[in-house]
Amino acid sequence: MAVNIPTAEDLQDLMKDFEKTMYGKIEALFKAENSGLDIYTNKRIKEEMGGDISDDTLARMRERGELPAKKVSGKWYYKGEDIRRVFTE
Repeated sequence: MAVNIPTAEDLQDLMKDFEKTMYGKIEALFKAENSGLDIYTNKRIKEEMGGDISDDTLARMRERGELPAKKVSGKWYYKGEDIRRVFTE
């Protein structure tokens, strides 16, 4: 039975491919956050509300289903339309 043992070069190539993939995803996320897209983060919500809302309040609203959100790489993202709907009612 033949055993396929990866070489150091194989592992380096694998790491380079992984880094390219991760950097691409991070760059796309950064561009989306800073572009004209209507996407909010906890920080942006707090800034626009003058600091009058806490992270715990946002977490409770997510848990209750009042504020739809998506977690990507440890960071919460919200649609602008959902933010306006929840906070202008």
